Amino acid sequence: MKIVDKWLLLKSKLQESWHSLITVMASSSQLQVWQNHLANGDCSWHAYDPMTGRSACFGSEAEMRMWIETQYYTK
Repeated sequence: MKIVDKWLLLKSKLQESWHSLITVMASSSQLQVWQNHLANGDCSWHAYDPMTGRSACFGSEAEMRMWIETQYYTK
């Protein structure tokens, strides 16, 4: 294998690694929202902000959305 080929392979691997690192860093700082289905058939909504460490649990999607809006869009 030529030196140029090895360099291109290394460059490609470094670019892949860098892209993966950036993706993980960006996604880990985003607001996380999920829904749980309870045993009685109801749902609960959860939100977690890794940037501030704040988390909350709600009985409805509307309550969760209102919390998000007051936390992030009314400042």
